[in-house]
Amino acid sequence: MDDARIYTNLARLIALKQYAVKIRLSASYRPAGMLSGQHASRLRGSGLNFEELRQYQDGDNIRQIDSRTSARLGKPYVRIYSEETDRPVSIVIDQRLSMFFGSVDKTKSVVAAEVAALFAWMAHSAGDRVGGLVIADKIHQISTKRTSRGVLQLLETIVTANNQLSLDPIKASNNPQTSIFSQVKPWLSSLNNQSVVILITDIEGLAEDDINELEVIHHKANVLLFIVQDPLEVDISRAHGLSVSQGQQQINIQANSDSQNKFDQLYQAKLQRLEKALVASTLPIGLVNTTDPVDLQIATLLQGHK
Repeated sequence: MDDARIYTNLARLIALKQYAVKIRLSASYRPAGMLSGQHASRLRGSGLNFEELRQYQDGDNIRQIDSRTSARLGKPYVRIYSEETDRPVSIVIDQRLSMFFGSVDKTKSVVAAEVAALFAWMAHSAGDRVGGLVIADKIHQISTKRTSRGVLQLLETIVTANNQLSLDPIKASNNPQTSIFSQVKPWLSSLNNQSVVILITDIEGLAEDDINELEVIHHKANVLLFIVQDPLEVDISRAHGLSVSQGQQQINIQANSDSQNKFDQLYQAKLQRLEKALVASTLPIGLVNTTDPVDLQIATLLQGHK
């Protein structure tokens, strides 16, 4: 498990903290990925913080006028508030068998772990509470905490699940792939409007009906969806001549028109249906590939639209 392209490690996830402090998930955001919803979204906070008392200006909300101060000073003064940003941030990360694949650089499971780590450190640096769910052979829940130790607990759980991934036929047969949403739906439904949920999976982890249901939950809590994709999933013709290995076993792939057509009918058709569902959706979603640096991708997705 020394190859960091195949399996992640705690040191790597901790090192991402230096990049996370440069990225901010602002209250008003719109991911810049091609599957982004039509509308800019706004994170709902847990309350309001009083910022200042100043003289009334054109455009101010008259309901924020402080009548007592205004009467004493003989001029209208308003109380200015900002949205409180202390939120419970829960990161739901898929570390099941379909994520254990990579054709160029890293496996999807490693990229997902790095995305999760970036958001965990990002939330921690903003003073938010961090926790989440790691979906592997079973669901591992980490309660939200404001301490760095809480972030480390989440990352350690991710690393453990990631390092247990294997293409062993026996383990694979005991790891049926179902929608990640179907596994966490009861938990998601229990969240309040202060919560932020970062859901990280691949296209195999989504069912078509999930988008509509996630959108309903997004109106209650703040849900951001990130789909990890490998270049080979987008274009199977890239597979021609590639060798796939697991331990001592190696298979040479010969792509042809028949296999390309079959793949298009399955994967591409599903992706197109999801795209269609997302075009009219307010659910924010971003695509993350397995080749470019994850920190640059996330910065682009979150800061691509101001």
